Amino acid sequence: MRTRYAVEIVDLHKSYGKTVALNGLTLRVEPGEIYGLIGPNGAGKTTTLKILCGLLKPDKGVVRVYGYDVVRERLKALKLIGYVPENPVVFQNLSVEEFLRFIIALRGIDSEEVSSELSYYLEVFDLEDKRHKLLGELSRGMIQKVLVTAAFLVKPKVLVMDEPMAGMDPSSQHAFKREVKKLAAQGVTVIISSHLLDLVEKFCTRVGIIHRGRIVLEGSVDGVKRYATGKPRGSLEEVFLEIVGKGGER
Repeated sequence: MRTRYAVEIVDLHKSYGKTVALNGLTLRVEPGEIYGLIGPNGAGKTTTLKILCGLLKPDKGVVRVYGYDVVRERLKALKLIGYVPENPVVFQNLSVEEFLRFIIALRGIDSEEVSSELSYYLEVFDLEDKRHKLLGELSRGMIQKVLVTAAFLVKPKVLVMDEPMAGMDPSSQHAFKREVKKLAAQGVTVIISSHLLDLVEKFCTRVGIIHRGRIVLEGSVDGVKRYATGKPRGSLEEVFLEIVGKGGER
């Protein structure tokens, strides 16, 4: 199905018992965008990303990836996505290289096709000397870099990442941002959820503030700041606190 949007989420609802996580959330992201999804704890960020990646089913609403419905056309949609979860889950008894080759094989990719990319990312993220180390022996930051590498290696058209730089050292954060920008320049769509508002402000091409399960303000960073303050000054953090502090009523 042809569409101008890489990701289209319309009127998304999700509850956990009596707790409402998403309440009519709608957002659309075009190819090559780096979209920052920001909001307070419990706003619905992780739930949104999990539904986008097929890990949860919505109660209501539609989620499409390049026109493919994530619920009705799950395999076609998910084949286009690379995902870095908020809480890393890995096979503790696999080595770094074994895990990466396992993920590649799950996606039906011949490991020889991405052998050079695998070596490249291991070097970029300072993991080369950890290639044969068991994942259970690595720090949280190291595991995060392995998961980011895995998401890059499956050659996604949409890269979905929940707090992707958690535990990373400054050098690795710099490498991560550089590599993500390269992918975006090649047309890969990137959606990042993060509490690091300085990162989002400097790194993302567009942002959406989610509060109480819906998007309450969205646009370019400068546009969001101008809308909230009436002038293109201040920081994204100041805007975020103003919007959330007012209950998201905009």
